[in-house]
Amino acid sequence: MTNRLFRRAAAVVVAAVLGGGVALAAASPAQAATTCKHGENTVASPTGGAGASAAAGICIDSTGHAWIDWYDYSYVKDRKADGYAARVYVYWATRYTGAIAVDDTSTSQATLLSWESSGGTQYRWTEVWVCLGFAQPEDGSGRCSLVVYHT
Repeated sequence: MTNRLFRRAAAVVVAAVLGGGVALAAASPAQAATTCKHGENTVASPTGGAGASAAAGICIDSTGHAWIDWYDYSYVKDRKADGYAARVYVYWATRYTGAIAVDDTSTSQATLLSWESSGGTQYRWTEVWVCLGFAQPEDGSGRCSLVVYHT
């Protein structure tokens, strides 16, 4: 009798372990479908020299959900007291969002970036831009630089 109970208990444990393993294996492809790209760039000040710099990591999963990589050091930093604040914009789902972060003094610490899309989309092209003053990436002013893009 004891031997039979032991075998049943062992069978239940094995089934639970294998069932959990199947659940974990099913979750793995979704995790593998997430990719991240990283970049950094500087935009020149209209008064000369570096005006602002930014670095960002952008991640996209298989549904088109995108976010700034929180495991990467993503920031914007105003490099010159020239009267032009540094701003970061995100292009996602065919439109610009932002400014998502602003750094307006050359003596402060860098401002960390944080952004996440509201859901998935079929338009997976995503960009992060750094701009000076009130310039925006789509206005063609020349005071913006692409930090990183991801498809």
